Amino acid sequence: MPVTYDTDRPWRILLVDDNALDRADAKAALLGGHDRRYQFVEATSANEAMHLCASSAPFDCMILDFFLPDGDALDVLARLPCDADRIPHLPVVILTGVAGTESRASLRHGAQDFVGKAWLGRESLTWAVENAIERRKIAREVMAERHLMDNQRQYLFEAERTARLESERVALLKDEFLATLSHELRTPLAVIVGWAGVLQRAQDNPATVKRGVDAIARNAGLQAKLINDLLDMNRIVTGKLILDLQRLDLSALLDSAAEFLRPLAIEKGVAIRIDTHDGAPLELDGDPIRLQQIFANLLGNALKFTPGGGAITLTAQRRNDGQVAVTVRDNGEGIDARFLPQLFTRFSQENSKAARVHGGLGIGLSIVKQLTELHGGTVSGDSAGVGQGATFTVMLPLRAIEQVGGDVADTVAQAEAEAEADQLMLIDLRGVSVLMVDDNEDILELSRRVLEERGAAVVTVNSVVAALAQLSAVRPQVLVSDISMPKLNGYDLIRTVRNDMRLDEHMLPAVAMSAFARPLDKQRALQAGYQAYVIKPLQPHLLIRAVARLVGRGDVSPLAPALQPH
Repeated sequence: MPVTYDTDRPWRILLVDDNALDRADAKAALLGGHDRRYQFVEATSANEAMHLCASSAPFDCMILDFFLPDGDALDVLARLPCDADRIPHLPVVILTGVAGTESRASLRHGAQDFVGKAWLGRESLTWAVENAIERRKIAREVMAERHLMDNQRQYLFEAERTARLESERVALLKDEFLATLSHELRTPLAVIVGWAGVLQRAQDNPATVKRGVDAIARNAGLQAKLINDLLDMNRIVTGKLILDLQRLDLSALLDSAAEFLRPLAIEKGVAIRIDTHDGAPLELDGDPIRLQQIFANLLGNALKFTPGGGAITLTAQRRNDGQVAVTVRDNGEGIDARFLPQLFTRFSQENSKAARVHGGLGIGLSIVKQLTELHGGTVSGDSAGVGQGATFTVMLPLRAIEQVGGDVADTVAQAEAEAEADQLMLIDLRGVSVLMVDDNEDILELSRRVLEERGAAVVTVNSVVAALAQLSAVRPQVLVSDISMPKLNGYDLIRTVRNDMRLDEHMLPAVAMSAFARPLDKQRALQAGYQAYVIKPLQPHLLIRAVARLVGRGDVSPLAPALQPH
């Protein structure tokens, strides 16, 4: 057992020598060397010394004669217990008649020092004992430092290995996600491009035109959903998504979510059954749009993995703990038990083959989880195994929890815009002149048609240089400009308009259009000199509202006539 050295107590010395006179000389030398107190225990053989080491209290040091009746010092050193670093527990000083090879050998076998009996004295033996104890202490400290360094090195190695594996996993996940995203975006795009070519050649065939327009609209909707899912995930991760809480009937909302997917279910041959027990209203506080998104995602996921002839059951039940449990159960493909822990992880899909067969980016369930938690609820998924269907359960509190964070003004404004889209399309812009700037000819054409259908007079140009030339000749009532353009961009344009041409916001109000949807991008545009910000892909009613408000025609008149495009 290691010894803790305490200068306030006597040092216990095990003196091992078969010669009584030599033992007496050694004790006298130590007692005369310092004022330190000693407690001596004597032994005359190697076996007796080992017995004392094992049976008595720990010693501070052993003074060991090299030659003993039953062996020598090397035998004793070999029998002394050592720690894991092969350092003997007990410091040893060798007494020898001849300071030669035997003494040096004892040092190699674990002794800390040796003293020749010919020069045994107070200074030599006292110094040797103190030196042995100090060396033993230093040896322990050195080994402790080495172990600490080894542990730190091992920790750093493991941390580096973990970081490298995580980096490789993230890189692989990124590659798989980008490949999936490319596939999912290209698939509807191929349909849109293909049907656009067909429509160009078959404009005189109404049936073909209708089929083509329906296919384009359907696949554009798929692309929009993919983009919206990505934007929703970004809002959730950055804490920018805010719920518009209101008291609502959950039963009616579940019916709506099911009816939305029922045509696809009928087409696939899958039955959707709804069970809200007694049919009584299930009122709770929630965001109707986001709750419908939760249940539409779960139902869509169940429909995706349920083959024809299968069934999906949607149930809702009020619980006694102030929550309502909504369960979506299917008898489809099921889920491997090994994948269950990853169900709600972003961009995770059970296997790439299934991902390509059924489509999707692997973020639907993650969005479900995040939206549910924003409502103060939980979601779980379970399956008995492959081929045995799956069950997802959403637990929601009947009363809302307090919300934090987010851009409330933008969220409310967006909700209002969506709710009033039809009314905004009735705004009369007759007599309003607009200069439209965008390097994309298709966007220019679409924007021009949207505004001209409401009566505006629109001039379009495809560069900042052309816009400045037009402004020098004729001043419109509103400037609408894209932000990202080659060479000179929308910021260069508004800077020239405001500073060089000295046209302030009252003389020429301006609307910025951009595919950048971050609040930071909107703030930058407004600070640069624009008075409104419209996000691409273009939503016609938002562009109409922005232009109308800048010219003082923001009020919707239900009597405004439908105008024919110029």
